[in-house]
Amino acid sequence: MITKRNNHGLNLIELMTVLFIAAVLLLASVPYFSDMLQEFRTSSIANNLYYTIQYARSEAIKSNTNVYLSFSTGDTWCYGLNKNSACTCTVASSCGLGVYSAPAAQQVTLSLSGLSGTSFYFEGTHGAASASPTITLTPYGESSYIKVLVLQLLTQMCSSGISGYWKC
Repeated sequence: MITKRNNHGLNLIELMTVLFIAAVLLLASVPYFSDMLQEFRTSSIANNLYYTIQYARSEAIKSNTNVYLSFSTGDTWCYGLNKNSACTCTVASSCGLGVYSAPAAQQVTLSLSGLSGTSFYFEGTHGAASASPTITLTPYGESSYIKVLVLQLLTQMCSSGISGYWKC
C-alpha cells in the first residue's frame, strides 16, 4: 500500500524564488524611500522654522519688546532668537531665546532673500515684521523646495515639488 506524504513547508527552490522576489521589490523601493526621507527632513525643518517665527512674533507682543530672528547661512546654517538686538547663532549663549542648528548631515540648504542683512525683528506692539524675507529650504541635489514667506503680520509656507504645502 502506498501512503501519501503531506509536506508542510517550502523546498529550497521555492524559498530561493521568494527571497529573489523580495530582494527585487526591496531594491526597487529604495529610491522612493530615499526621496521620501529627504522630503520629510525638509518638511520637518520648514515646520520648525515656521513655529519659531510664530513664537518670536508672540514673544514680542507678550514682552512688548523687539524680538530678533538672526540667520547664518552656509553648510552648517543656523538661526537664533534674541530680545532687543540681533544675535549670532554660531556663538554660544549669544541668542537668549534659543538657537536651531542644522549640521551638514541634515542635507538641507537654507537661503535668504528680501533682507539687507542676516536678521529682522518683530516689534512688540503688534508683532509686525521689520522686513519681509523669504527663507528657502532645499534638499541637497534636488530642485524641489519649501519657502517660508514672512509678511508684515502673517507667515506663509509654499512648496515646489514637496507635498503637503501650497504650490509656489
